Amino acid sequence: MTEKIVKMRVFGMTCDDCVRAVTNGIKSKEGVIDVRVSLSDGSAVVRIDTDKVDPHELEVLPVFTKTRYRAQVREVADS
Repeated sequence: MTEKIVKMRVFGMTCDDCVRAVTNGIKSKEGVIDVRVSLSDGSAVVRIDTDKVDPHELEVLPVFTKTRYRAQVREVADS
């Protein structure tokens, strides 16, 4: 297992319900180990197993393609 930390900018969040929706949407992807979403920063920090998920796959999860939320990977680093 190869772990990476993916820092993302998340657009469209306006409340705590948005944070929950984005968090749950990201967590639903196999290979996601941990997720921290910040409303005040408009960001998400996601720890992933790169054997199961590519960092850029996170940008096209249903939570970002079928809702008003959008995301952009800003940084990928070793955990």
